[in-house]
Amino acid sequence: MTAAGRYRAFISYSHRDARVAGWLHRSLEGYRVPKLLRGSVGEFGTVPDRLQPIFRDREELASAGALGERLQQALADSDALLVICSPDAACSRWVNEEILAFKRLGRSDRIYCLIVAGEPNAGDASECFPPALRHEIEPDGQLGQQPAEPIAADIRPGMDGKGLARLKLIAGLLGINLDQLRKREAQRRHRRMLAIMVASLTGMTLALALAGAAWIARNDAQRRQSQAEGLLGYMLGDLRQRLDDSSQVASMDSVSDKLVGYFASLDPRDLNDVVLTQQVQALTQIGQVRLRQARYPEALASFKSAYQRSKALADRHPGNGDRLFDRGQAEYWVGYVYWQSRDLERAQTWLTRYRDTCRTVYAMDPTRVEWQHELAYGDSNLAVLELDRGRLQLASEGILRSLGMLEAILARTPDDPQLLMEVADQISWLGNVEEQSGRLQQALVLASTKSQVLRNLLASQPADLNWQAQWSIAETMQSERLLILGDYAQAEVAAGAAVDQMRLLTVHDPANQDWAETYLRAIALRAAARLAAGKLQLARDDLALAQPRMDLLAHVERANRLVLRDMIDLLSLRIMLSVQDGDHATARTAARALQTLYQGRLQLDSPEAVGRYALGEVMIGMAATDAGRPGDAAAHFTAARRQLAPFVRGSRYWRVLDPSARLALLAGKQAEGARIRAQLAGFGYVPLMPWPGDAVQSGLKSGK
Repeated sequence: MTAAGRYRAFISYSHRDARVAGWLHRSLEGYRVPKLLRGSVGEFGTVPDRLQPIFRDREELASAGALGERLQQALADSDALLVICSPDAACSRWVNEEILAFKRLGRSDRIYCLIVAGEPNAGDASECFPPALRHEIEPDGQLGQQPAEPIAADIRPGMDGKGLARLKLIAGLLGINLDQLRKREAQRRHRRMLAIMVASLTGMTLALALAGAAWIARNDAQRRQSQAEGLLGYMLGDLRQRLDDSSQVASMDSVSDKLVGYFASLDPRDLNDVVLTQQVQALTQIGQVRLRQARYPEALASFKSAYQRSKALADRHPGNGDRLFDRGQAEYWVGYVYWQSRDLERAQTWLTRYRDTCRTVYAMDPTRVEWQHELAYGDSNLAVLELDRGRLQLASEGILRSLGMLEAILARTPDDPQLLMEVADQISWLGNVEEQSGRLQQALVLASTKSQVLRNLLASQPADLNWQAQWSIAETMQSERLLILGDYAQAEVAAGAAVDQMRLLTVHDPANQDWAETYLRAIALRAAARLAAGKLQLARDDLALAQPRMDLLAHVERANRLVLRDMIDLLSLRIMLSVQDGDHATARTAARALQTLYQGRLQLDSPEAVGRYALGEVMIGMAATDAGRPGDAAAHFTAARRQLAPFVRGSRYWRVLDPSARLALLAGKQAEGARIRAQLAGFGYVPLMPWPGDAVQSGLKSGK
């Protein structure tokens, strides 16, 4: 960096020009300044060894609002601005805003342009310069009428070409004369050519000596390839089934570990495409099994090895979309493991790589349906990750991009059931965004839409077990939305339908842990609806029904976040019901179980997780208050406040606001509590349990 926290340059571009931006970014960051120029003094100070780092934003910006704080800071931290100029850039509001922001920093003389299409100063649809480039800025920070004269390199056909254009930009960034740079580059090329000639003569001298060794090595490589092909044939066949068999996990672990070690011992350069492809498949299979077992480090190692091999294949075949597609799959799995292990920063890095690979592959052939699908998946995965982190605007934009792509495919194949399901999934994710945004009625409408799509699919294929399970999941989502809107009767009906369906499915396949979790979720939601409606005995019955299933899943699915979510909700419900019943012993037992669950098992890195945790802490604190232990209660209330603090400001999410209101009321902050209650009521939110201090809440009053 040029100084603490600074970039050499900021690349501003329309995302339609992303491929050129990627080339420019790689080209500049990979450039090494000729030795004779390093350390000399240029117009902007000492000439560095490299032009690093260069800032390039890889995300599309929102359709409204101002530049984000991150981009404003990056612009302020950049020595220069590189603008990729095209008709798309000229029409881009955000490229224009970035140029304006940079000029307002007083750095108009450090703006350099790369023309890739269109015409400069054309004044019509072919114009490639954004308005902020064509005019000087006034002292008040607004664009004036005085024309500007941008410094531009040009890679349009018949103009500079990429090589000269790159050198022009580099000379500008370094503050040195272009001719001087070209001269040093020519000298460097001559030295390289001389080195190549010497190496060639040396190679010719050694060729005969190496021929015999090569013949031996070739035979050895062929032997190793044959050995690898046989081993991989076994790996892709019988071993996968054994790896996935939980009863044989211990005995098969050493086998899969030895396979991974064997693969690592092979030099990819000695392996043909067939063997490398088989290795990718085998390593992916091992990774998926380890992921299913929540053995994240082992899964990550397998997927990264698969990525290295798929990357080697893609590098061997540049321009081959299928090889690039396979590399993208490996990028996805690496990102997904980081996501599941809650390393969200690395997850974002790898899933962004995957999405960018999807975009590149799609650009090669936009008519290829599988690549259209993959681009939709790339956008969707990143969007759901943004939702997980509470970044609702970015989540909404990504989901809408994915939904638009899927709907375009669906328009051509309207009867494709899987595609209908995928479109419904995106609609459901939009519902999650609406829920966290406080638009609860809209969230219910979107949940109902997904449920109806699944109901139609199930009606057309009633024997399809997958549609039965997916419809049940949709019903649980609808039940939860009905519950927070206070429609307890319909919430009970929806959850009850899912309970009945999942009971049959779990009998059909008791080993299916995903179905077991959905069944548990449905029971928990029906219990909540019954508790809220005052059907206390039926709620007790549901909690009794859930207990053995919760115990079993807690044993076999310890790292499953969905199981953990269900356990927190069920134990919180048990505390609520026990306190209302005056059953202090059961309340204490449930509170202890919930505390044990919290110890070392929660990762409080999302608004949903924090909100659920905080409500559980409030319930534990209320149980302690009810049992006459105000000191313990205060400790739990304090823990809840501490975790909520980073998430509560500006939040419209009921999971965050509900425990915040309860904590305020319990602390005697009536005005604050009333304000949050009024905000929630404005969203249409109805609490599962009455607020502390309300008349009907006599069993939960603070200080009882």
